[in-house]
Amino acid sequence: MKIAFYAPIKPPDHPIPSGDRLIAGNLIKAMRLAGNDVHLASRYIAYSKRSDVEILVARRQGALVEAAMLINKYQTMPKHEQPELWVTYHPYCKAPDWIGPRIADALAIPYVTIEAARTGQGDQWQEWRAEAQKGIRQANRNIWFKPTDRDYLTKLLGGNETLCHMPPFIDLAGRGKAAPAPLPLHWNTSTPVLITVGMMRKGKKDRNFFMLAEILEPMQQEPWNLIIVGGGPEEKAVKEAFSGISPERIHWSGEVNSDNVATWMRAAEIFVWPGWREPIGMVYLEAALQGLPSVAFDNMGVPLVVRHGETGLLAPLDDQDTYRKNLKDLLNDTERAANMGANASRFVEQRRSLEAAIPQLGKCLTISQ
Repeated sequence: MKIAFYAPIKPPDHPIPSGDRLIAGNLIKAMRLAGNDVHLASRYIAYSKRSDVEILVARRQGALVEAAMLINKYQTMPKHEQPELWVTYHPYCKAPDWIGPRIADALAIPYVTIEAARTGQGDQWQEWRAEAQKGIRQANRNIWFKPTDRDYLTKLLGGNETLCHMPPFIDLAGRGKAAPAPLPLHWNTSTPVLITVGMMRKGKKDRNFFMLAEILEPMQQEPWNLIIVGGGPEEKAVKEAFSGISPERIHWSGEVNSDNVATWMRAAEIFVWPGWREPIGMVYLEAALQGLPSVAFDNMGVPLVVRHGETGLLAPLDDQDTYRKNLKDLLNDTERAANMGANASRFVEQRRSLEAAIPQLGKCLTISQ
């Protein structure tokens, strides 16, 4: 098929890295590997951090101008060159899709959403959420990753006739077993190395760093050192959160590119991103590919990418005591941790690779008219 792809949060070639950008890029790759002709239809960013009505009106107006331009562009093409399917990735209250439904109507083609979601934003986002729901209701197919999205869509749509499940996946190309980065010379090589990776920005990201600091500070009698990979506007606050831990035990890599993240992961034994309110958690698949078991909270998208007792250990959401116990168990049983790491690597290669995802994605995109 000829597929028009759109991500209203930000395009998959946006310069700022994120899980959203990674997933969008992987979806395009999977659709192309399946033989589809996929093009990025628009780079228009509908996303807003603020819920002001004026911003909503301006975003909507800009999107309508973009939609009109695209309709004119497509309708002047020969029929055989026009899109046969429109796919929008991750429309939600902060990033409604005002473009895709209009294109689909004008061209009389199916409209598909992937990871349409209702987030935890409050009543101030009610108007924005209503805008997002208009497009979701129009969709011929709504592809979901995690059960919370399935439940939201089922309730919103009054049933699950348009729903199709798609497990999260990553592209393994270029992500071989990277050579490990050099560790600080003063670290004892027999001490287990933990690693955490994340952007240091306000919201869920800095909350995860703060929680990890709270978890680790009472565990300083245990044998571990910690690599912290990432940077961002909240770096000072994150470093302050870890100030109660001996600085000799922490190495700050700063912000690095994805290839270098892999080298730091290969230098560690256990991945320790808590995953508080983590929508999907692509970073767990990245860690698994490098042979790391994960210790995290059991919530939202985390259990889709971490199998409790098999590829890592999960604690109930916000249960820091159980999180510490799980981490202690792996620190004190290095053989178990290594076995889980090997399981994690096999899991991502066999069950969560781009190639493994292609048949199910093709099924979800097959729509009878």
